[in-house]
Amino acid sequence: MSEKMHETGLDPLRVLRIKTGCADLIARYALAVNRWDLDEFVSLWTPDAVWQRPGNAPLEGQDAIRGFMAALSTERVLRHVNGANLVTVTGEHEARSWSQTTVYATAGSWSLPAPFSGPDMVVEYEDRIVVDGDRFRFARRDTTVVFSAPQSTRAQ
Repeated sequence: MSEKMHETGLDPLRVLRIKTGCADLIARYALAVNRWDLDEFVSLWTPDAVWQRPGNAPLEGQDAIRGFMAALSTERVLRHVNGANLVTVTGEHEARSWSQTTVYATAGSWSLPAPFSGPDMVVEYEDRIVVDGDRFRFARRDTTVVFSAPQSTRAQ
C-alpha cells in the first residue's frame, strides 16, 4: 500500500519531518529566551530574518535581533510557556507556523522558585520558517500581544 502524497507533492514522511523540525524550532526559541542564551537565540534566525514586534519597527537581520535582546534586562526569571502550535508545510524548504505562548516574568533575580503573580502576557506568533539542510530557522516572525497584564504588575 503506498502513502498518498502531500498536497505539496512531498512524501508524507518528509512533511512530518518538516512539521517536527518547525515545532522543535519554536521550543528552542522559548528555551533560548528562558536561559537567556543570546548566541543560541540568534542562531534560530536566518541572517536576513525579520522580527516584527508590536508597536516597533521591524528588526531586520541577526545583528538587529541580537541588539534588541541584549538591551533587555537580565535581572528576572523569564519563562515562555508554549501552547498551541500549527505548522503548514508550503514546500520542500519552507513552512508557515502559528503558535501561542504565555509569558511569565519576575523581576529582581534568577532565584528559583521565583515569586508568582500570574502571566505578563499571552502572545501569538505567525512565522515563516525555512529549512536549510537539517536546520530550521525563522525567516520572519510576527508577534501579536493578545492579553497583557497592566504595566505596573509586569516585570521590566
